[in-house]
Amino acid sequence: MKRKSVLYVVTLLLGLLMISDNHLDHSYGDYLFKFIGLSPWTDRDETGIHLPAILGFSLLLIGVSGTVRTYRPRYPKILSSVIIGCIVFVLICPIASEKAMFLLKHNSKGINSLDFSIKDSKCYVQTIESAVKANCSFTIYNYGTEEDVLIKPILIDRYPDIEIDFKDSVVSIAPHRKHLFNVQFDGTQRNGTGLAGTLNKVGIELEVAGIRKKFE
Repeated sequence: MKRKSVLYVVTLLLGLLMISDNHLDHSYGDYLFKFIGLSPWTDRDETGIHLPAILGFSLLLIGVSGTVRTYRPRYPKILSSVIIGCIVFVLICPIASEKAMFLLKHNSKGINSLDFSIKDSKCYVQTIESAVKANCSFTIYNYGTEEDVLIKPILIDRYPDIEIDFKDSVVSIAPHRKHLFNVQFDGTQRNGTGLAGTLNKVGIELEVAGIRKKFE
């Protein structure tokens, strides 16, 4: 009986982890699926059914029902406590992951000391003939000790037939901080028609000490 009750609790925690996000708005379930070589989505370009969410909610349902059924004789109000605990877990996960990364990479340097949150990134883009102006907002995490970085936007998925070459911009970053940037970029459109408007969830390319890394 004791082993079964522990199994229900483990199932509950695993389900919560599958549906929770970190501070970069990435699902832990996505990380797990990619780690074992599976796509988190049934279709390409992150569309279709989100498999980690389906699996996570299924595990959560099994874990909650089993835990409540096992412990209710001793704790009559166990259901409300479990529900509150689940909500707190999901809310705390992004905060805990952010604090953990700043702690683990406190003395790190180079491109791996930086991270990027695509959630609120956006660019207002306008073309005049082949010239392109982009006013972009980015969130960059500097976990370590870097002081500046080269950046340029990646306009992902929205206009696949349009190629734009942006020039790098240098931005200063304080160590051990989360930074919100508004940066102006100049670029050249190589093909496609003109465009103007705001693009959300824009990717970024970072460069430190000659090493580049794309975040899409």
